[in-house]
Amino acid sequence: MMNEPSSRLAVSHPLIITASIAMLAVIAFFLPSWLSGFFSTASSTTIAPAAYCSLNQQTCQYEGYQARLGNPDVHPLHANTLTVTAPQALNTDTLLVKLKGVEMNMGEYRLVLKQTDKLTYQGQLMLPVCTEDSMTWAGNITLNADANTLFPIKVRMERL
Repeated sequence: MMNEPSSRLAVSHPLIITASIAMLAVIAFFLPSWLSGFFSTASSTTIAPAAYCSLNQQTCQYEGYQARLGNPDVHPLHANTLTVTAPQALNTDTLLVKLKGVEMNMGEYRLVLKQTDKLTYQGQLMLPVCTEDSMTWAGNITLNADANTLFPIKVRMERL
């Protein structure tokens, strides 16, 4: 009678190891997407494509704010000044820009715009190289500390 529990344990031990390995593989496969959804912020709010203002084509305006590029031609790894002008003084010395590729997932590009005077914020937009000849980046400029006010923008990047 003493040998019976240990023989059952010996038979089920390989089954437990196999099931544990399978569960770990499933968790490892789904964990990144689950975590990205769990930790997503207001910047992942879905905005209709028409709501994005194209910085390559114009100075964009949103609730009194203005955003513009120093040069309408945006090329990968070439700095281009992005300027945001506020309608009134803000209680922050930085604004955050978050962009994601529309045609291709290249992760999230982040840029901090630093205050240059009472109403103006600037930063050097330098997008990464893409395998395609052109690509659209769309996202938001966060206009307040609690990330509730988002200025939707897009930038079309062309290879030289």
